[in-house]
Amino acid sequence: MAKQVRGSLVRLIGVTDTAFGIPPVTPSSLILPYVQNNVKADQTRDQDQTISGFRGMVRSVAGARKVSGALQINAAPQTIGFWLKHLIGAPTSTTATGVTTHVFAPAASGANALPPSFTLESDMGAGFTSASRYMRLLGCRVASAAISITPSGFMQFNPTLSGSDFVAGATALDSAPTDTGHAAFTTLTAALVFGGGSIILDSTKVDLAVSNNLDDTGYVVGGNGRLGDLPEGMLAVTGSIETLLKDDSLLQLALTDADTSLLLTLSSGDGSGTAGNESLAISIPALVFAATSPVVPGPKGLLLTGTFDSHRTTGETGVTFTLKTPLATIQ
Repeated sequence: MAKQVRGSLVRLIGVTDTAFGIPPVTPSSLILPYVQNNVKADQTRDQDQTISGFRGMVRSVAGARKVSGALQINAAPQTIGFWLKHLIGAPTSTTATGVTTHVFAPAASGANALPPSFTLESDMGAGFTSASRYMRLLGCRVASAAISITPSGFMQFNPTLSGSDFVAGATALDSAPTDTGHAAFTTLTAALVFGGGSIILDSTKVDLAVSNNLDDTGYVVGGNGRLGDLPEGMLAVTGSIETLLKDDSLLQLALTDADTSLLLTLSSGDGSGTAGNESLAISIPALVFAATSPVVPGPKGLLLTGTFDSHRTTGETGVTFTLKTPLATIQ
């Protein structure tokens, strides 16, 4: 009797496509560790409402196909670059003495723009029915990502994906995917700086949200139920910060409609970028808080939560993610 599939044994790989929905002929894929994978294939069934003298309906037909869902990931320097490439755009990379600095910044076009899409494939394991062992999701793009930092644990990076097509098969997309390992960033050593250091906040939680505002309505005639494209819209970066209410630092930011900045840095080891010493810095140079005020829910210490959104000043938005790593290329 066949055994039930164990989630712990389902391996996920990803590869950047050459064109929307088209993986490379000879793919060089990357193993993508995760905590949960809720991205799945879906297809509607279209029902014919024609009246023909019976209460029952005729058989439905296959309709629009789509891929959607979210992953939960403990962000690690070995693989976060893949996800940032598809959330923000291809990085500008410089290498010195074995350390490569990858700067991910939004670009509307050119070499640093978002790739056309990527392909994901789940390997259900050798014990699964061979004809459907490999579940392949095509034409995937990162619609948005939620990033969460708490005083301990790991940085949560949870991307929500949209995609155009899917297929199950007996042959792997890549029989020898690259395994760069996994050692997640701990938040114990996270550093949070507001206003270039001029504003001191005791933060208990930081949440960021990055959205590409994908248009997932582009189904085309003759496309066999598939999206013709998943074009990105405006990049929106928003967030919230929960703080111990000790003084009016955050309150004044919220009430005065003043611009400030945020720099969040996570490091392994000394953060120099060598193996075991990687770092990730998230910079939002222009943001503004929404007006708010404290509440008193009881006798214990008070918290204040501020919500903010970022904006560009001159030229493109200055939001950047900078990864220092021994990995010279981002797959």
